[in-house]
Amino acid sequence: MQSQPTPAVILRTRPLGEADLIAIVLTPEQGKLETAAARARNSKKRFAGGLSPGMRGVAAIARGRGALLRLESFDATAAHAPVGADLTRFAYVAYLCELTDELVLARHPDPELFAALCLALEQVIGGAPQALHLRQYELALLRCLGLSPALTCCCVCGAEIAGDATAAFDGPRGGVLCPEHERGAPRLPSSALTAIQHLEAGGDPGALAMAPAAVRRAVRDAIQSIVRSHLRRPLHAQAFFAALPRDAGAEGV
Repeated sequence: MQSQPTPAVILRTRPLGEADLIAIVLTPEQGKLETAAARARNSKKRFAGGLSPGMRGVAAIARGRGALLRLESFDATAAHAPVGADLTRFAYVAYLCELTDELVLARHPDPELFAALCLALEQVIGGAPQALHLRQYELALLRCLGLSPALTCCCVCGAEIAGDATAAFDGPRGGVLCPEHERGAPRLPSSALTAIQHLEAGGDPGALAMAPAAVRRAVRDAIQSIVRSHLRRPLHAQAFFAALPRDAGAEGV
């Protein structure tokens, strides 16, 4: 079968034999695909820039003889070199790709999710990486998976939440809770809840960059409590954040 070019993001690779690779790629129209890249570790023509997680480009994919698809070539369309030169970017990209790979099912096409991942990668690779970029992508990923948290009404009964100084928020249960159902849930400052609503609506993360560190940490903890409730295991990328400078890694994951 003739290969079909498609926009793609490399999520993960693993060795296959001495020269080949298995490449997990995300595409907008076919979803997450597992492909075999023959001689990928030796070819300087078909895979000139390599196949590193977070690379964005055009993939030529064809059906193989078995169930596994063939990755015939991959042409990068966005700069990826900054990832290898900066530990913060490396950690952020590794986290974005591993989180996507872990939560997204194979062959589940979602152009909105693909666009959200490309935007997040562009922000952390091409600009000044901020932990708030991770938070916005986490919310976009949850939304595309149908797992968005309740942010204005109780996740149990649907009652509107009053604008108090703090709100009960329980990630694993689904978001904010009314007084009747909070049952000792952690309290979230209203400023942090407003920031989450801003990010969930697609607002500029940079607008929150000057928020107090305590608010940014509260945003991280609230969103992460939701994300972790859907993970089957801790992500390997989390270890990279421990190696970052305190100000760069403290609000990562």
